Amino acid sequence: MSRRAATRYDGSVPPSKKKLRRDSGRPRGEPIETAVLECTLEEIAEHGVDGVSVERIARAAEVNKTSVYRRFGSRDALIAAALERVANDVGGKLADRGSLRNDLELVAEEVARLLRTPHGEGLARAAFTDPGASELGALAARQMGKPRAAAHAMVERARARGEWSTTASPEVALAALVGALLHRALLERAPLTPAYVRQVVDLVAAGVAPRTPAR
Repeated sequence: MSRRAATRYDGSVPPSKKKLRRDSGRPRGEPIETAVLECTLEEIAEHGVDGVSVERIARAAEVNKTSVYRRFGSRDALIAAALERVANDVGGKLADRGSLRNDLELVAEEVARLLRTPHGEGLARAAFTDPGASELGALAARQMGKPRAAAHAMVERARARGEWSTTASPEVALAALVGALLHRALLERAPLTPAYVRQVVDLVAAGVAPRTPAR
C-alpha cells in the first residue's frame, strides 16, 4: 500500500492508526475507574479541591470526559469517590508492636508513607478545605481522622503497660504526632525522612510518659 493510501482524502488518520483511549472498547469497568480515581487524587494534590478540573482528569486518565460523568455523575461525586477509595489506606493496620514507642512509630510511619504519595497529599489538602463550606472538606477531615480513631486502642494498651501518664491527653498527643508530619510535608514542603519521623515519635513518647516523682 502506498503512503498516499494510508491517509484519508480529508487528511485524517484511519482508525487503526489512532491511539485508543481507555474507554474505547475493552477492557472496561474497574481499570478505567481506577485510572480516573488515581488521576483525581493527583489533581487534588496539585490544584486543591476547588481547582479540580474534570477535563484535566479525563485527559490524564486517557478517557472521554463524558465517560467520567457517566460513571460518577458530577465533579463533587468524583472527588468524594476518590477520597473514599484512599480512606482504607489512611486507616492503616495498627498492630500491637509490644511497646508504646514501637506503636507510635507504626502510626507515624503509616501517616508519613501516605503523605509521600499524591493520593495522601491530595487527601490531606482536601481536609484543609473549610468543612462548614464544603461537604468534601468534611469528608476528607473524617478520613484523615481515621488513623487517630484507630490509635486510641494503642493508647489503652500503653496505659495498661504503665507507659502512658494519666494526665496526658491522647487527643493532644496524637494531634501533635500527625500535625508535625502534616506541617513538614504540606507547609515546609520538606521530605518526611525516617530520621525526622523518629525524632517526632521520640518527643511524643517522652511527653506522655509517666513522670517519676522528684525527691
